[in-house]
Amino acid sequence: MGDEVDGVPGIQHLVPGFGRRTALKLLKKHGSLENLLNAASVRTVGRQYAQEALTKYADYLRRNYEVLALRRDVDVHLQEEWLLERDTSNDANVFNRVRLSLNSKKLELELDLRLAAQNSAQDLLDTII
Repeated sequence: MGDEVDGVPGIQHLVPGFGRRTALKLLKKHGSLENLLNAASVRTVGRQYAQEALTKYADYLRRNYEVLALRRDVDVHLQEEWLLERDTSNDANVFNRVRLSLNSKKLELELDLRLAAQNSAQDLLDTII
């Protein structure tokens, strides 16, 4: 699997039919990506398309795993001012602007739907009459 939010395409983009369910099933069975890829290199681990994909794209999958893995060995130094409470005095104004914008879009959508329903009803009447 990949992470589309971070722009890392998964194997499903390379092999149609190899999606989230197949990946999760195989990962649960083998415990980790490395165990799965090692098993796939010496024996059949799933359906033919999955087997071929795992052997053909093993390096690609390992690289994706490395790119997406959270690093825990990084020495992070936090400065105390980063942890201070932030100014929230403007939050209500921002929230209200967002709420008004969403309400406006919702109203616009409702009007579009009503107009479409009226047009459909009129078209139906025109067809019947």
